[in-house]
Amino acid sequence: MRKIEFLLIFTIFIVSVVIFSNTKASAVTLRIMAADALVKPISAIGNIFEKEHAGVKINYDFLGTGVLKGDIEEGAPGDIFLSANEKFQKQLKKKDFLNSYRIFAYDYLAAATPYNNPAQITRFNLIEKLMDPNVSITTSSPHSDPAGDYTWKMFRIINKQFPGAFKKITMHDNHLLDGAMVMPVIESGNTDLGILYKSQLQELKRSGAKINIIPIPKQYNTRAKFTSSVLNQSEHKILDEDFVKLLFSKRGRGILKYWGFYPVNAAK
Repeated sequence: MRKIEFLLIFTIFIVSVVIFSNTKASAVTLRIMAADALVKPISAIGNIFEKEHAGVKINYDFLGTGVLKGDIEEGAPGDIFLSANEKFQKQLKKKDFLNSYRIFAYDYLAAATPYNNPAQITRFNLIEKLMDPNVSITTSSPHSDPAGDYTWKMFRIINKQFPGAFKKITMHDNHLLDGAMVMPVIESGNTDLGILYKSQLQELKRSGAKINIIPIPKQYNTRAKFTSSVLNQSEHKILDEDFVKLLFSKRGRGILKYWGFYPVNAAK
C-alpha cells in the first residue's frame, strides 16, 4: 500500500515538473523598439496583444528613432522596430538587419505656444515669427531624430518662398536630441514656440498641459511616415507578424487614429 502511495506521489511530482517546465518554456518576451512619439498607441495595442497571447510579455524601448537605430546597429536585442521615418529602415535593410518594412501611419507637424503666448504667435504670423530672432524656438535635432528632419525640411520649403529664411530660423532654434525632450520645454513655457508632430502636441494638451496648438500652413508642412519592420535577429517571427497584423487591423488603426495619427489601410 505504501509502495502504491509512493508511486502515486512520485508520478504527481513528475507531472507537476513537466507542466511547470512547459509553462516556463512557453513564456516569451518580445522587445519592441519604437519611436518615442508612439508611446500611447503602441502601449495600448501591446496590451491587447498580451491579453490575446497567453504567456507573451512585451518590453518596450521608446526612444528617439536615431538612438534606436544606433542600438540595433550595435547589437542590442530586439524583435520589432517602429521608426518615425523610412530612411533608417532603408539603412538597416542595406546592412541586413531587416528584410522589409511597411508604412503603418502618417502624421504632420504642428506648432505650439505657452497658453499666455508671450510672443503673440498666430497661424497668420507664424512664418514671420519663426524668422524673428527675438522669438525662442525649440525643436528636435535633425539627423538624430526624424521629427527634426521633417522640421528642417519644412524650414527649407519656407526658404523657397522667403529666401534667407532657413538661415534666420535655424540660427536661433534650440534643437534638442528628440521630441520627448521638447515636450516638457513647451509645457513649462520655457520657449515661445515649439514644433513637434501634431499627435504629440495633442497628447500633451490632453494630459492637461496649458498650451495653444497652431496649425502649420499646408504649403509648408511635411508628412511624417511611421514604419514597421521585423528584425532579422528575432527568434519570435510568428509572434512578430501577429503584432504587425494587429497594428494594421481595424482595432490597431482605431487606436492610432484616437491618438492623432493617420493610419494606413492594411491593404495598401
